[in-house]
Amino acid sequence: MRKLFLLLFAMTCFAAVQAQTPAIDSLKEYTGKYKFPEGNPVPEVTISIQNGMLFGSSAQGSSELKRIEKDIFEVVAYSGIATFKRNEQAKVNGIKIEVEDTIMEGTKSEDAIFQPDHYKLVMQEMK
Repeated sequence: MRKLFLLLFAMTCFAAVQAQTPAIDSLKEYTGKYKFPEGNPVPEVTISIQNGMLFGSSAQGSSELKRIEKDIFEVVAYSGIATFKRNEQAKVNGIKIEVEDTIMEGTKSEDAIFQPDHYKLVMQEMK
């Protein structure tokens, strides 16, 4: 009985990891550092994946980015919009952030340094 329970638990964990993978994989292309021209309220923003969700962090604070459309996200904490820009090869290379009357456009300066370990992510959520 104990072996059956362990096998069932392992299969459930594996299924949860597989279910999370497509959602996380679809967000990976947005992760990285985006730099804004001099004179903007923030010099750069870092986009990362935390607990399976996209987050933006800057010197002004951080917020979850909730998908509205393919490349358009709500900046939840600031009631704004983040629109990711793509180059001719359809690779994400920029961002436009609109919060109240502030509009900032930046370019992607580096790809994500850290990609989440799917297994650790699922195990943290199960705790």
